[in-house]
Amino acid sequence: MNKKLFGFDVDKQWDYENGFYLTSHLTRLPKMLAHYELYKSIINLPGCIVECGVYKGASFIRFATFREILESPFSRKIIGFDAFGEFPKQDEKTDAKFIQEFEGAGGFGISVDELKDVFTHKSFENYELIKGDILETIPEYISEHPELKIALLHIDVDVYKPSVTILNNLYEKVVSGGLVVFDDYGTVAGETQAVDEFFDGKDVQIEKLSISHIPSYIRKK
Repeated sequence: MNKKLFGFDVDKQWDYENGFYLTSHLTRLPKMLAHYELYKSIINLPGCIVECGVYKGASFIRFATFREILESPFSRKIIGFDAFGEFPKQDEKTDAKFIQEFEGAGGFGISVDELKDVFTHKSFENYELIKGDILETIPEYISEHPELKIALLHIDVDVYKPSVTILNNLYEKVVSGGLVVFDDYGTVAGETQAVDEFFDGKDVQIEKLSISHIPSYIRKK
């Protein structure tokens, strides 16, 4: 019996790879390269990689792969915060509408068990998956891990309130020279509003790499 990961047949991996190159949108490879370049820039810094908004696991797996390529499994932990399933209900009408349309098109996120199976298959170690509503799980995690340091914070939650919670709780944990990377800044209203409000009056510059318009990022001084 063929092994399956999140519904994908492992024996068809080469077909999937060919399918990606043959059918993927022009923006997909540049985004991957942008993540790689950003990761390269923090390898001499202390701290974890923290991703908020794992969804199907693609960028979380990507960062784990870059860690294997550029560092080692034990150079730093990779932590993922997500509902790992259906997106929590949103109070804001614009955000609620966005999530309804988003999940209607793409479905629910990967489960914790399914993503763990993927990491076992790839022999990836030293990671942590925090399941639940980010509005609750991030403050709880910080209270239990006050020593947390972050080298790269990846924010990919699309909507307003989770983005506010992430910035209010995790920005101060980002080390000097570390990165805060935004997947949805300038493209999704909720995250864009949260970022603009949080950094209003602060001496930061939101940047993009020339190879890709997504993601945006800031480097903490």
